[in-house]
Amino acid sequence: MALPHVTTLDLYNNGIDYEVIILKTNKVNGDVFFIRTDYLDDVDRRRAVMILQKRDAARYEAWDLFSQVNLANGVNALEYFHQYVKVKTRSGEIMPPNLYRAGSVQRPRLNPQSMTQQAVSEAQAAEAAPVRKAGRPPKANKS
Repeated sequence: MALPHVTTLDLYNNGIDYEVIILKTNKVNGDVFFIRTDYLDDVDRRRAVMILQKRDAARYEAWDLFSQVNLANGVNALEYFHQYVKVKTRSGEIMPPNLYRAGSVQRPRLNPQSMTQQAVSEAQAAEAAPVRKAGRPPKANKS
């Protein structure tokens, strides 16, 4: 029986696939939030299957499905299963989910040999441009 959001991933880039529940995929940087099914005991596996067998399960991300369900013990399913969630970054690093770190977005590298001198200087100027911080813009000098 194939369930939506259940797939196999080569987590450690060693050619061994593990069955996982894909909760969410970050489309910006490629991070994959997942739960390894072999870490779940029978009770938790039945709970996850019950959630993933819902009629609209294929329509929504598993993250949303889990957040909409309260388990029999009164706890929200996403909060309960959060203890099993891991993140795999595009580079292959596996870590617990964290607000303060994520996989980086790969920027294309400059190849000066294939660019004109003007394009190289424009690209270098764009990279060296200061990044504006969040907040109110600086006041204009009135002098």
